[in-house]
Amino acid sequence: MKILHCADIHLDSPMETHMIREQAATRNTEILKTFQRMTEYADKNKISLVLIAGDFFDGDRVTRRTVDGILDAVTSTPQIDYLYVSGNHDNWTNAFVDHEIPVNFKCFTDKWGTLNYGDVSVSGIEMTKANAETLYDKLPKQNNRINIVMLHGQISTASGVDQVNLNLLKNKNIQYLALGHIHTYSCDKLDRDGIYCYPGCLEGRGFDECGKKGFVVLDTDVRKLEPTFEPFSSRELHHIEVDITDCINNTDIYNAMKKETQDISKNDMVEFVLTGSQDISTDISIKYLHKLADSDFFFVKIKDNTKVELDPKEYENDISLKGEFIRLVMASDSSEEDKIQIIRAGLEALSGEDITV
Repeated sequence: MKILHCADIHLDSPMETHMIREQAATRNTEILKTFQRMTEYADKNKISLVLIAGDFFDGDRVTRRTVDGILDAVTSTPQIDYLYVSGNHDNWTNAFVDHEIPVNFKCFTDKWGTLNYGDVSVSGIEMTKANAETLYDKLPKQNNRINIVMLHGQISTASGVDQVNLNLLKNKNIQYLALGHIHTYSCDKLDRDGIYCYPGCLEGRGFDECGKKGFVVLDTDVRKLEPTFEPFSSRELHHIEVDITDCINNTDIYNAMKKETQDISKNDMVEFVLTGSQDISTDISIKYLHKLADSDFFFVKIKDNTKVELDPKEYENDISLKGEFIRLVMASDSSEEDKIQIIRAGLEALSGEDITV
C-alpha cells in the first residue's frame, strides 16, 4: 500500500504582512491548487491513503471557495481515503460547517481513533489541553500489524499541548509516526523498529520557510518503511545574502544581487539580505533597489544588514555643508544607529536624491 503524508498546508493564510493584497490572494489560490495537484498526483501514482497531519487551515476563517475546492478534490478521488488530524491552527468542525463531508475524508477527534486497511492500522488523535498529558497511556495497541500514528506537535521529552513526547511513544510497536507542526522535512528513528517524520509544509509562505517544500510517500509493502520526500511547491522561497562591500552605488549593488540569483526561477520569491561594510556616503537606496528587482521575481524583499563605516575625525575640519551636517548629528543625543540613518537621509537630501529612510 502506498501512503502520502503531508501537513501544515495552512489554507486561507492572510500573508499580508509583507505582500500586497493581490499577491497574498494569488498565493492563497496557489496553495489550494497545490493541494488539488497533490490529489491528482496521488490518483496517478496509485496512492491509497493521504495523511494530513494537522494545520490544514490557518485559522477559523475559511472561505467557502476553499472548502469547495477541497471537497471537489476529495470527491474526485473516491478510491483514496484522506485521514486528517487537527493541528494548533485549524478547526475542521468550523471549516466544514454546513457541508457534507465525503465518506473518504475521515477526521480524527480528541479521542483516539483507529482505521484499518489490510495489515495497516492508522491511529490518530487531536491534542488538546484536556488530553495532552494522558493520551500516551491510551494509545491503541496494534500488535502484529503495521502501525502508523498521527499527531501534530513539536517533538519533546515532555508532555503538553503541541508537544509530542517521543519517550512515551517508544517501544509501542509504532512503525511510522506521522507528524505535523514543523515546516521543514525531517525524518529520524523513533526506536529500534520505528521512525518519525515531518513532511514539512506543502508551500512556503514566509522567508522562515525557504527551500524545497512538498510531501513524503511511503510504501508499506516493502520490508522497511522509508519515506521519500517529493518536492511539490509551485514556488520556492530563497534567502540570499549579498556582500556589497566593494559596491559604490546602487547599480553595482543591483548587479551583485542579479549575480547571486542568476540560477533562481523568475517565478520564485526572494529575500535579499545586503551584508558587508559601506562608507556613509555610499549611494544605497533600498526603495530604488526594490524597484529595480521587483519585476525579476514574483515577490522581492530587501534587508540592509550592512555595517556603516564612519570616522568622525575625517569631518572635523570639513568646511562644507556636508561636514557641518555630520558634525551636528554626531554631537546629538541620538543613538548610534539613528545617527547613521539621519546622516544617510541628510546626504541623500543634499545630493538631490529621494529620501529613503
